[in-house]
Amino acid sequence: MVALRKPLPPYTLHTPGGQRVYLPDLKGKTLVLLRNPGMAQALALRQEELAALEAQAFLLAPKAQESPLPLLLDREGDLVSVIPEKGTLVAEPFLEVYHLGTVEDAEEILDWVRFVGAQCPECVLPEAEWL
Repeated sequence: MVALRKPLPPYTLHTPGGQRVYLPDLKGKTLVLLRNPGMAQALALRQEELAALEAQAFLLAPKAQESPLPLLLDREGDLVSVIPEKGTLVAEPFLEVYHLGTVEDAEEILDWVRFVGAQCPECVLPEAEWL
Protein backbone atom coordinates (compact mmCIF):
# COMPACT_ATOMS: atom_id res chain seq x y z
CA MET A 1 0.00 0.00 0.00
CA VAL A 2 1.32 3.45 -0.95
CA ALA A 3 1.31 5.98 1.89
CA LEU A 4 2.96 9.29 2.71
CA ARG A 5 6.26 9.09 4.58
CA LYS A 6 6.47 5.35 3.89
CA PRO A 7 8.68 3.60 1.34
CA LEU A 8 7.10 2.71 -1.98
CA PRO A 9 6.22 -0.98 -2.15
CA PRO A 10 8.52 -2.95 -4.47
CA TYR A 11 6.28 -2.81 -7.55
CA THR A 12 7.44 -4.24 -10.85
CA LEU A 13 6.50 -2.12 -13.84
CA HIS A 14 7.36 -2.52 -17.53
CA THR A 15 8.63 -0.40 -20.38
CA PRO A 16 6.62 -0.38 -23.62
CA GLY A 17 9.34 -2.67 -25.03
CA GLY A 18 8.58 -5.27 -22.35
CA GLN A 19 11.57 -4.73 -20.05
CA ARG A 20 10.85 -5.11 -16.34
CA VAL A 21 11.49 -2.10 -14.11
CA TYR A 22 11.68 -2.96 -10.43
CA LEU A 23 11.00 0.22 -8.41
CA PRO A 24 13.78 -0.40 -5.87
CA ASP A 25 16.21 -0.28 -8.82
CA LEU A 26 15.24 3.39 -9.30
CA LYS A 27 16.76 4.39 -5.96
CA GLY A 28 19.37 7.12 -5.99
CA LYS A 29 17.43 10.04 -7.44
CA THR A 30 14.21 11.78 -6.49
CA LEU A 31 11.43 9.91 -8.27
CA VAL A 32 8.44 11.62 -9.89
CA LEU A 33 5.56 9.54 -11.21
CA LEU A 34 2.73 11.20 -13.15
CA ARG A 35 -0.35 9.81 -14.82
CA ASN A 36 -1.51 12.89 -16.73
CA PRO A 37 0.02 13.21 -20.24
CA GLY A 38 -0.50 17.00 -20.27
CA MET A 39 1.36 17.41 -17.00
CA ALA A 40 4.07 15.07 -18.31
CA GLN A 41 4.43 17.29 -21.39
CA ALA A 42 4.84 20.41 -19.22
CA LEU A 43 7.42 18.66 -17.03
CA ALA A 44 9.30 17.28 -20.05
CA LEU A 45 9.94 20.87 -21.15
CA ARG A 46 11.81 21.32 -17.86
CA GLN A 47 13.99 18.20 -18.10
CA GLU A 48 17.19 20.21 -17.55
CA GLU A 49 15.85 21.48 -14.22
CA LEU A 50 14.89 17.94 -13.21
CA ALA A 51 18.37 16.70 -14.07
CA ALA A 52 19.98 19.55 -12.11
CA LEU A 53 17.86 18.56 -9.10
CA GLU A 54 18.95 14.91 -9.53
CA ALA A 55 15.39 13.79 -10.21
CA GLN A 56 13.90 11.34 -12.66
CA ALA A 57 10.33 11.58 -13.94
CA PHE A 58 8.13 8.98 -15.61
CA LEU A 59 4.63 8.88 -17.02
CA LEU A 60 2.77 5.94 -15.51
CA ALA A 61 -0.02 4.29 -17.52
CA PRO A 62 -1.89 0.99 -17.63
CA LYS A 63 -1.17 0.55 -21.36
CA ALA A 64 1.24 1.86 -23.97
CA GLN A 65 0.69 5.39 -25.22
CA GLU A 66 2.77 8.27 -26.55
CA SER A 67 4.69 10.01 -23.83
CA PRO A 68 7.01 13.00 -23.62
CA LEU A 69 8.67 11.36 -20.58
CA PRO A 70 9.90 7.79 -20.23
CA LEU A 71 6.79 5.60 -19.98
CA LEU A 72 6.30 2.93 -17.33
CA LEU A 73 3.41 0.51 -17.67
CA ASP A 74 1.41 -0.56 -14.65
CA ARG A 75 -0.71 -3.22 -16.34
CA GLU A 76 -2.54 -4.22 -13.18
CA GLY A 77 -3.18 -0.58 -12.27
CA ASP A 78 -2.01 -0.99 -8.68
CA LEU A 79 0.16 2.14 -8.65
CA VAL A 80 -1.76 4.13 -11.29
CA SER A 81 -4.93 3.91 -9.20
CA VAL A 82 -3.21 5.53 -6.20
CA ILE A 83 -2.12 8.68 -8.06
CA PRO A 84 -4.89 11.24 -8.64
CA GLU A 85 -5.72 12.01 -12.30
CA LYS A 86 -4.07 15.45 -12.20
CA GLY A 87 -1.62 14.43 -9.53
CA THR A 88 1.84 13.16 -8.94
CA LEU A 89 3.84 10.96 -6.63
CA VAL A 90 7.19 12.34 -5.48
CA ALA A 91 9.55 10.07 -3.55
CA GLU A 92 13.00 10.81 -2.17
CA PRO A 93 16.09 8.90 -3.37
CA PHE A 94 15.38 6.00 -0.99
CA LEU A 95 11.79 5.89 -2.33
CA GLU A 96 10.03 7.31 0.72
CA VAL A 97 6.88 9.04 -0.52
CA TYR A 98 6.80 12.78 0.22
CA HIS A 99 3.91 13.86 -2.00
CA LEU A 100 0.93 11.96 -3.31
CA GLY A 101 -1.78 14.26 -4.57
CA THR A 102 -2.88 16.79 -7.10
CA VAL A 103 -0.62 19.52 -8.43
CA GLU A 104 -1.40 22.68 -10.36
CA ASP A 105 1.51 22.68 -12.79
CA ALA A 106 5.10 21.64 -13.50
CA GLU A 107 6.40 24.39 -11.21
CA GLU A 108 4.60 22.81 -8.24
CA ILE A 109 6.14 19.44 -9.09
CA LEU A 110 9.58 21.05 -9.19
CA ASP A 111 8.82 22.72 -5.84
CA TRP A 112 8.15 19.26 -4.37
CA VAL A 113 11.39 17.95 -5.88
CA ARG A 114 13.28 20.89 -4.35
CA PHE A 115 11.59 20.27 -1.00
CA VAL A 116 12.56 16.60 -1.05
CA GLY A 117 16.12 17.54 -1.97
CA ALA A 118 16.34 19.89 1.01
CA GLN A 119 15.45 17.16 3.50
CA CYS A 120 18.17 15.64 5.65
CA PRO A 121 17.92 11.84 5.46
CA GLU A 122 20.51 11.43 8.22
CA CYS A 123 18.52 13.62 10.59
CA VAL A 124 15.25 11.68 10.37
CA LEU A 125 13.44 14.70 11.80
CA PRO A 126 10.01 15.77 10.61
CA GLU A 127 9.86 19.03 8.70
CA ALA A 128 10.09 21.99 11.03
CA GLU A 129 6.94 24.12 11.25
CA TRP A 130 9.02 27.26 11.05
CA LEU A 131 10.38 26.53 7.55
